[in-house]
Amino acid sequence: MKLFLQRACLLLIVLLAGCSNQTQTPTVGPTLQAEPSPTQAEAAATATTTEATAVVGAPQVPLVAAFDDQTSPIKLFGSLVNALNRQEYERAYSYWASPPGGIDQAGFNASFFGIDAVVGLVTAPMVNANQTEARMAGIVLLGMKDGGARADTACYVATRADVNSPWRLSSSKSMPTSSNDVLGVLDQQARECGTPLAQLPLSTQTTIPEVLFSYYAALAQGDSAKTAETWVEGTLPNVPDKLRQSKQLSVYVNVNPVETAAAAFLQTIVLADTNALWVGCYGASKQAEVWRLNSGYLQDSGPTTVLIQTLTQGCDI
Repeated sequence: MKLFLQRACLLLIVLLAGCSNQTQTPTVGPTLQAEPSPTQAEAAATATTTEATAVVGAPQVPLVAAFDDQTSPIKLFGSLVNALNRQEYERAYSYWASPPGGIDQAGFNASFFGIDAVVGLVTAPMVNANQTEARMAGIVLLGMKDGGARADTACYVATRADVNSPWRLSSSKSMPTSSNDVLGVLDQQARECGTPLAQLPLSTQTTIPEVLFSYYAALAQGDSAKTAETWVEGTLPNVPDKLRQSKQLSVYVNVNPVETAAAAFLQTIVLADTNALWVGCYGASKQAEVWRLNSGYLQDSGPTTVLIQTLTQGCDI
């Protein structure tokens, strides 16, 4: 699991470094909050995501537990990433009502040749009044078997015929990434494609990404009671001043957290209008079908450089 997370984080470094066109060496900022939980190491050891056993003459496929759920836009995106990780390209293709560029199944399959790791992060979706269309900003990272990487940031649109129908992806609009201001590009995408945290309805925290969105939405809305409610009692950390001072937060959350029966680990990217960018890792636990955070930290980094070594360590706490 640690190897997979290290690979995912390395890909994110490649993505952001490529967008910034910077040649300087990234530097690690101070750890802003850290509350390790010894019990999480045991949970990580029993997680459902493991490395694949090599098979002669066949590609190595990560043994990721299958996830197929189209009941919400985030779960749909998570299902897409899951299918790609399992190299189940027909299933991944089926999630598209209108495949990007009108590509057919054969072309879709070929576009992922040589891929052995996929990570997806999205913002909280913006859903229309009829609950039939949702827009969300997303980042997809694809690791190549030869050590290279591909990455894409885009605005994804999901639609369904009515509230009883499954969600499907209808389009994805890539955002320009030629700017040196990576923070600005990702923040613009989040603002245009997702629901601002200041306007996000505070959720019931019945899914894992939902609890992290609720935490940051409560911070953005200045709701101290809801902020505390998103954490297990007695574990709420101190909030960095830069985060408190921000009038506009943007948050991307990994749609495929590492999950066990009642524990999970979530990755996130946080952007603020104070020209700050953080990468974080959080632990969560479930009781009575409600998820709450129980540990986590943010790694402070510059607006055009990101180093995520501490993130992988945090996901092993």
